[in-house]
Order: sequence, then C-alpha cells, then structure tokens
Amino acid sequence: MPEDERVRVGRLRWPILIATREQTPEAAGVGIVEAFPAMASVRADVQPVGAMTYWGSMQTDSPGITHRIFIRWRDALDNTTVIFRTSLRNDGTLRWERFRVRRCKELGGRKRFLCIECELEETGTGNNPDVGQ
Repeated sequence: MPEDERVRVGRLRWPILIATREQTPEAAGVGIVEAFPAMASVRADVQPVGAMTYWGSMQTDSPGITHRIFIRWRDALDNTTVIFRTSLRNDGTLRWERFRVRRCKELGGRKRFLCIECELEETGTGNNPDVGQ
C-alpha cells in the first residue's frame, strides 16, 4: 500500500532543531567529542513508523527506521544531520529525543515538503548536555 504523501501545514506542530553533527577525537585520544555548531529551528510532524515498516527495516544489516519526520522543504540534509525534539512533561521537566537521519525524500515531486526517515538515537529527561554546545 503506498504511503500517504499529503502533508497539511496544520500538522507541523512540533518545534524541532535540525543540527549538523561534527565529531572530533578527544584530547586524551580515547573517545570522540560531538558538537552541534549549526542549528535551525523548524516546525515538524513527528510520526512513529508502523510495526511492519520497523520490522522490515530491522531485517537488513542497517539500523532500523523508527520515525518519519515531515517538514517544509530544505536542501542538503545528509547523514551528519541530527534532529532534536523536546517536550514539557506534566511535572515541569523536559523530555528530549535525538534522531539520526537515515534517508530524506521529497513528497509529491514538488519540493514543498520533505519526509525524513530517522532512527531514535537517544532519549532522556532534564537538560540535554549536547544541545547548545
């Protein structure tokens, strides 16, 4: 069954940050330091994929697609791109999620909306130490 490629602007309700990941060797030489120097704030529709899509992507050697994120058209999103989403919980603390971009595709061939297939990389509560570095 083909995927529904209709996106309505009213569905873009989540504020997200699109960041470029830069990885450098740690000074001690034992690890990798990540930084996110370039960030842009946009509105998005964040949807988890269905069970069959997730299961199908897990059957290959590559990591699974867990979410589809729909945004207005942007150029040059590659696999160094990271997406952050934060939401306020009922107790007043923040919940954050970090997504790794796996694939992008334009919808309807019109360069109006973009579907980003992502893998949920990390999630947590409180302040995300990576955002804002």
